[in-house]
Amino acid sequence: MHIAAARKRKVVAIFGSTVKEFGFFPYGTESIIAEAQDVKCRPCSHIGLSNCPKKHFRCMNEIQVDDVIKNVQRLLA
Repeated sequence: MHIAAARKRKVVAIFGSTVKEFGFFPYGTESIIAEAQDVKCRPCSHIGLSNCPKKHFRCMNEIQVDDVIKNVQRLLA
């Protein structure tokens, strides 16, 4: 994500345990953040985690593949 943004490429970033408000987002390029909106324990970290402290990982599991594909299609249109 960071390399693509540095090269001014369009980016669809998938955020699970973190949020763009922490500063880790594609800066200076056209981008869309795919994230689960209604996960109350989110954010649980300032970086992306590979597993969930609460053992449900809803922040990642609730992001639908179709939504990510639609975001990519929006950026490519």
